[in-house]
Amino acid sequence: MNHRQQLRQRLLRIPLVYKILTVNLLVVTFGAVAGTTITVWHVQRFPQDVHYELIALFAGAGVVISYVVNRWVLKWALDPLDRLQNAVDQVRSGAANVRVDPGESSDERFDRLAETFNQMIVRLEQNTQQMKDLSRQILQAHEEERYRLARDLHDEAAQALTSLLVRLRLLERARDPADAQQRVQELRELTALALEDVRRVALDLRPTILDDLGLGSALEWRVDEFNKSSAVQATLHISGLEQRLPREIELTLYRVGQEALSNVIKHAQAQQVQVTLLGSAGLICLEVVDDGIGFEPGAVRSGDHHGMGLVGMRERAGMVGGELRIESHAQRGTHISVCVPLEALPATA
Repeated sequence: MNHRQQLRQRLLRIPLVYKILTVNLLVVTFGAVAGTTITVWHVQRFPQDVHYELIALFAGAGVVISYVVNRWVLKWALDPLDRLQNAVDQVRSGAANVRVDPGESSDERFDRLAETFNQMIVRLEQNTQQMKDLSRQILQAHEEERYRLARDLHDEAAQALTSLLVRLRLLERARDPADAQQRVQELRELTALALEDVRRVALDLRPTILDDLGLGSALEWRVDEFNKSSAVQATLHISGLEQRLPREIELTLYRVGQEALSNVIKHAQAQQVQVTLLGSAGLICLEVVDDGIGFEPGAVRSGDHHGMGLVGMRERAGMVGGELRIESHAQRGTHISVCVPLEALPATA
């Protein structure tokens, strides 16, 4: 780029107000010089004439020249704003891949405005894609949950009910009171097992203990169930939880803890896991720490089951104003924590 091009580019990037002031100063200066020159010539050439007509001539010429020059300058200088307006209209009409090039007549303020608009469009595209991914993951999670419930009902409750039918037929064929009494006892035991299976499935969907007794009791029950159903030893420590939390926060922390414990069973290959619920001034935190094989959080894809679980926990925490943190490294275990400010939601009565 030679010196003339650099000078031209520098002049083009003068702020808009100085462009307008400069052009109007040039118009006024040119008008004053031209008017004075014409007036002196006319007075010298026609000393006896009345020169009032020159005032009308200069006024009309000044108005026309000022209008034409200012209109051209404003149209040229405001071209970046017109480009931005066109981009906004395209976005409003549904276009997505829109970017603003402010052009060579732009100044620093127009550049910042165009850059901000472009960043907003990029963020909008990212958020839209994230919403699509999240919707797909939610649907997939719903289908997986339906499959799990159907499998549990078929493998446990349905089989127990089938056994009940078999025992009822045997009871019908019983020939003496002792045999009938034995069949009745078996029916009672099978009925109790079927009721327990249905109760367990219902509690997995929504533990009534969470609504009745609160987060601390619900986590104690979840940890007990975890210890019964897995070889991993889980412990729970609760501190600073002196009163019931808002319902949304209790449900969020419970679901995060439930998902974290589920991930421990499926992925961590751990021997121990520590669940901690700590309450302090204006803040409630849940931590789940295991001694498993760990993973690299940045390497987990949002499309697989592990990634979906992490995305779901993060989304749940964000909905109540909380923040989810994940610390993990290969062969060094995993530390998941979520902290929610208690003023994020109004306290429930």
